[in-house]
Amino acid sequence: LSGKERTLDEFFFIFNTLHQAGKQIVLTSDRPPNELTGISDRLISRFNWGLTTDIQPPDFETRLAILNKKADLYNIRLNGEMLDYIATHITSNIRELEGVLLKLLAKISFGPGDINFDMVKKVVREISTTKKVNIGIDVITKVVCEYLKIDEKKIRDKTRKKEIAEARQIAMYLSKMMTNSTLKMIGLHFGGRDHSTVIHAVTEIENMINTNTRSKEMVDEIRNKIELLCS
Repeated sequence: LSGKERTLDEFFFIFNTLHQAGKQIVLTSDRPPNELTGISDRLISRFNWGLTTDIQPPDFETRLAILNKKADLYNIRLNGEMLDYIATHITSNIRELEGVLLKLLAKISFGPGDINFDMVKKVVREISTTKKVNIGIDVITKVVCEYLKIDEKKIRDKTRKKEIAEARQIAMYLSKMMTNSTLKMIGLHFGGRDHSTVIHAVTEIENMINTNTRSKEMVDEIRNKIELLCS
């Protein structure tokens, strides 16, 4: 709507009509009302009449609950490992979660056999590939360092200080999960480390998020910030 005067005039009229009729009005934006540009003050004022809230992507537990409910609705049988895998790798929105289930439903509808873990991984990979194109290792590194308050230069050097090493491993893990980069490319980005170091980092972080709820929430939150930045 920004800068479209005639459209904004019509919107102003519609807003007033609905408000005077006591109707509920829900608006979404990528920023709060006072940061909007190209919008008249009279509209900004009206936007501020209501409740403004920051809506974040669903957390892991919410994604899992949605998957369970949708799977029951579509009569799709998925075990706990499959559900955890989908909820871990599809994090940005509910439509993508539902997209995975619909793809799985289509596969078993037109082909023999039940859903297996390899099928789930393949479908998740298909859904995730389009997003990976927009996400680079530089962005991941920047978000991880900002979140953990680590200097970006230190994450690439040879130090083994615990908090820096952990930040480096998280960035390597997310680079492997969220980009199409090879292990060699990821290692080169983090101070010229070899592919075995990247594999070790991925394994360490996988173990950490599988055994520590708080660590899992932290990694999920970082992943969500990256996806929001690149969406």
